[in-house]
Amino acid sequence: MAQSTVAAGEGLRLCAESLTLNYGGRNIVENLDFEVPQGRVTSIIGPNGCGKSTVLRGFSRLLKPASGRVHLDGKDLARYGSREFARRVGLLPQDPVAPEGITVVDLVSRGRYPYQGMFSKASREDDDAVAWALEATHTDHLASCQVAELSGGQRQRVWIAMALAQETDVLLLDEPTTYLDLAHQVELLDLVVELNRTRGTTMVLVLHELNLAARCADHLVAMKDGAIALAGDPRDVITRDHLADVFGLDALVSTDDAGSPVVVPVPRKEFV
Repeated sequence: MAQSTVAAGEGLRLCAESLTLNYGGRNIVENLDFEVPQGRVTSIIGPNGCGKSTVLRGFSRLLKPASGRVHLDGKDLARYGSREFARRVGLLPQDPVAPEGITVVDLVSRGRYPYQGMFSKASREDDDAVAWALEATHTDHLASCQVAELSGGQRQRVWIAMALAQETDVLLLDEPTTYLDLAHQVELLDLVVELNRTRGTTMVLVLHELNLAARCADHLVAMKDGAIALAGDPRDVITRDHLADVFGLDALVSTDDAGSPVVVPVPRKEFV
């Protein structure tokens, strides 16, 4: 389980109060209170359709609240200018789409737009940030390739590189391990923990794989039916009774050598 070395209180305070979010008049998240722990790694888990990704869309201003509000350091998100907000909060959404014909290095460089004027050229700081993001995600050898030519896993790592190049205080990652094999999933989440420890970046991830969510996070939020069912230390959230209540899943729960919960589903009797 990740243990951040960042002092308490560092970073930016991102908080939802009485937040309701909807699509087409249907409430997906209703009257939600959710404070993101500063300088820590938070994983959001829950069954499909429970509102995990919707919350990230609200936190990133992609979805306007139907009621309630989201604020960053006490300031409503709607009051931030687009570049000012993008220097503070970054988002990797599900299934992003790259412009046709764009190369890897050009896509990753787009993460630097909050720091550039309309007609200014990339600075040394911009170039260094892009180079670091490519190296951190092991995509530097793909820099000149077109994004459309890459495999699904390679594309996902390139999108993550773009999010890292943005160098925000808060980074929201919606299912960032999609398309990645297990080794690259672990590698990516280890990078998330490293950034949290060394840079103090507040990380919020939506993850489906319970064992990986518990392994990388020091704060776990379980959602059900558009509300927070449980929140806290992964060892307190991931229990057999809680998994049955939130997911309808019968599973055994043990711990690994680091003390993180390990979930092993119990086979149905007809398959035993």
